[in-house]
Amino acid sequence: MNKFAKIISYIFDGSFISIPILLVICLIVVENKLEAVGWAFLCLLFSVVIPYLYISFLYKKKEIDNMHIPKKENRMKPLLLSCASYIVCFIILYVLDGPIFLKSIFAVSVVSTIILTIITYFWKISIHTSWITFIVITFNILLGRWMLLTVPLIPVIGWARVRIKQHTINQVIFGAGISTITTFFIYHNYGIINLF
Repeated sequence: MNKFAKIISYIFDGSFISIPILLVICLIVVENKLEAVGWAFLCLLFSVVIPYLYISFLYKKKEIDNMHIPKKENRMKPLLLSCASYIVCFIILYVLDGPIFLKSIFAVSVVSTIILTIITYFWKISIHTSWITFIVITFNILLGRWMLLTVPLIPVIGWARVRIKQHTINQVIFGAGISTITTFFIYHNYGIINLF
């Protein structure tokens, strides 16, 4: 079971799997498919490529000993860099008058990452469950009720993180909970969903 939990944890670490996910989101929300690919490239540059290159840089400098950054104290620099990168992309989306849904996605990313970074300074909250919760909510909004089938991914990934002793049960629950609140609140604020 430990091997299965590690596989689940690696697949859903949010790095490489974000590439097809963001591409699909852009293809859904942007009518012109060529433009969709362009927006996807922009979003991926700031949400995946830049943070990944920075983590690789830290790894080569031996500031971290694992690309998955299991130690809480080693997560601060990558989180701060990621937050800065998300903010830059958010600003670019506004300057270029990007799709409203992409603006809302990066608004969620910025707010969630700021909150997670602050908490991580004191406590190793689960970024895995935060990320997958955000993705599950997003796809349910975009593609409808049949995407409720993805909801079990949240407890499965939470179980995997606890199973390989990377998090406690409370850390995975709070990761998912914070993401739920910020995602629904910001999507509501952008008029993507109506909560009231």
